[in-house]
Amino acid sequence: MIKVGRGKRTITPPIGSPIAGLFEQRTATSVADDLYVRALVIESGQETIALILCDLICISKTTVDVAKSRISELTGIQSDRVMISCTHTHTGPATVSLFNTNPDPMYLAWLPVAIADSVVQAARDLVPAKIATGSALVDDVCFNRRFHMNDGTVQMNPGVLNPAVLGPAGPIDPEVLAIRVEALDGAVLALWANLSLHYVGASDPVAISADYFGHFSQGVAALVGGECCAMLTNGASGNTNNVDVAGSTSGASATEQAQRVATAVAAAAIVATAMEPRVESIQLGARTTPVAVKRREIANADILLAKQILVGQENRDPAGRFSFEVGRQIPGPQRETYAREVLDVAAMPNDYLVEIQVIRIGDLQLVAAPGEMFVELGLAIKQSVSPGHATIVGLANDYIGYLPTLEAFDQGGYETWAARSAWPAPGTGEALIQMAIAMLD
Repeated sequence: MIKVGRGKRTITPPIGSPIAGLFEQRTATSVADDLYVRALVIESGQETIALILCDLICISKTTVDVAKSRISELTGIQSDRVMISCTHTHTGPATVSLFNTNPDPMYLAWLPVAIADSVVQAARDLVPAKIATGSALVDDVCFNRRFHMNDGTVQMNPGVLNPAVLGPAGPIDPEVLAIRVEALDGAVLALWANLSLHYVGASDPVAISADYFGHFSQGVAALVGGECCAMLTNGASGNTNNVDVAGSTSGASATEQAQRVATAVAAAAIVATAMEPRVESIQLGARTTPVAVKRREIANADILLAKQILVGQENRDPAGRFSFEVGRQIPGPQRETYAREVLDVAAMPNDYLVEIQVIRIGDLQLVAAPGEMFVELGLAIKQSVSPGHATIVGLANDYIGYLPTLEAFDQGGYETWAARSAWPAPGTGEALIQMAIAMLD
């Protein structure tokens, strides 16, 4: 018999909190919609797992470890059976130090307690349930954000109808995977979904918002019942977004566009499982493997250039650039920011231990990735499993930044520029995927 419990806790930060997601410093002046941590606890036979989703841009291993320890202490659910992931909203509180934004220590101290509370609530309220899993495609939502330009470079977000664009530099993955949880009487208790789409932002950059992930939860509840716990996890979305460079703008505001996209994705998640068989017994499992990640090398010349930039002595020759500036150069206003980031990365340890986690729910296998994987790597995971489904759950259990492909490092661009948001060595993404595929096998 399957038993399922749901938990939900508000994690909205106070007004005045630092907001993560852009190069410039922002502080919250209002709350457009609340942020939540949602928990789904599934028990079948002797196994219990917990899927947790936070309306946050990312989460550190420090916060995860405290939360998991508390969860295990209060519920008995083993830490390797707990997956904590983030939506990647860009209008939520800073949770790690990136670019010019640092988190509020008081918020970070409280956050793991709130996360654990959601799981305690879910584990306390277990009820008999049945589960269906499936997938569906969502059209006109996902776009690769990196493009080949007519000057031979690859550029991120070059602008709608830019005549210099030759074509996208990578694929997309429009598949929505979903887990539908129903009470024995058919009432929808929860809908967990996954899509490889970076985020779709809000109109007000200084108003706290869950972005389109929050609209998804509201849309699902409106369609299947207000008591449904709807969770939209982020997949391998490091190089995708919702901007159709080849088309024209919709005329909608950012918030309106987020609502439209959320409606489309919510509909796909419902369709994915609507006609799938419901089961009242399911195989659960989990496995975690530690992996050492190498920090990218920072050349002495890059360190010297960074110091020169910060003291205003940079050689203004256009050829004077960081060694990792392949093709397109870092925009002038951001050079000081990247100079500081280069020095921060150079001071990091050479090795960092992460965990690759795989959770099995019937024929669906979830791979927790501690960063922003490129969509090509997520597709490699999906193509490695047959029959059944597998997918990346990004921004899960830790944050080590962008994980581009080796080809992307050769092409250059924002996701490959050395920073605390992109510090792993080239090839890390492929290495983590190889480890995950071995675990799936």
